[in-house]
Amino acid sequence: MKKATMKDIAAEAGVSVATVSYVLNGAQNQTIPSETKERVLEIAKKLNYVPNLAARSLVKQKTGLVGILLNRGADEGVWKRSHQAEFLFELEKLLTKQGYHVLLSSIDVEKPNLEIIAERKLDGVILVDVKEDFFYSISTTVPSGVPLVIVDSVIDDDLFYKVIFDYQDAFQAARKKSPEPAVLIMEAYHNAGITERIMKDSGFHKDDIHITSGEKDLLAFLDKKKGQPAVILNEFLASSISRHRNIEKDTVICTSGCPSILPAGVNCVEFKETKAAAAFNVLSDLMKDNRGLHLEKYTSIQAE
Repeated sequence: MKKATMKDIAAEAGVSVATVSYVLNGAQNQTIPSETKERVLEIAKKLNYVPNLAARSLVKQKTGLVGILLNRGADEGVWKRSHQAEFLFELEKLLTKQGYHVLLSSIDVEKPNLEIIAERKLDGVILVDVKEDFFYSISTTVPSGVPLVIVDSVIDDDLFYKVIFDYQDAFQAARKKSPEPAVLIMEAYHNAGITERIMKDSGFHKDDIHITSGEKDLLAFLDKKKGQPAVILNEFLASSISRHRNIEKDTVICTSGCPSILPAGVNCVEFKETKAAAAFNVLSDLMKDNRGLHLEKYTSIQAE
């Protein structure tokens, strides 16, 4: 089957190839009627037009590649892997829809290999749950001028843009649903800053906070706190817990955007935007000509 070209789209739309190029590449300095834009985009979709990445790179001096760097440890619970998979699935879908190609790299949190960043010319980078000890070695590998968005990490540096949930807002919402939660159960993060932020914003005493690293220690904690209502961070973690105890009296803060996986009737705190959508929006703004001038350094996702 012959691959559709801009010339094919132009012929069917009754416009010039240049106009098709302006529309498909989102040119900001061209005045094109909205009706024409819609017609070109509709025909491009009908013809299954796929942009030539190499050609676009030469014209726009961009590769169309976005790197997602996910810090991973050797032994991570199934709830954390499921949470990451949901985030990556949505983020990849959003980036692909905008014509980007996604390059995913899992980085060993203890011994990060940064060759993939150095070997690829990326238009933007999203860095997830990074240890403070390695942040600057990773960030300095990203070429100057390439936008870097940091997710699930508290980094004390105003040069970089961060995406994080408004945990204080979420815990306030959780207490409205269950006025007397006794304990907090949360997953482990590689970034110490976000762990400290969550613990502080939760309002729980440190002895009533369990940071679970595996099923064995989780079960021991649940046995110790049997019968005490809990706030659980991450619905995949809550789903795992539901196999061992009734969580109807608990409140789940849904950081994965998947409340439907929980048993019916469970108290849920949801957010106005998913983490993937927020990260995508920030990176998109940074990759545009305005370079995100209106953005705050921290994008806080508020609870509904």
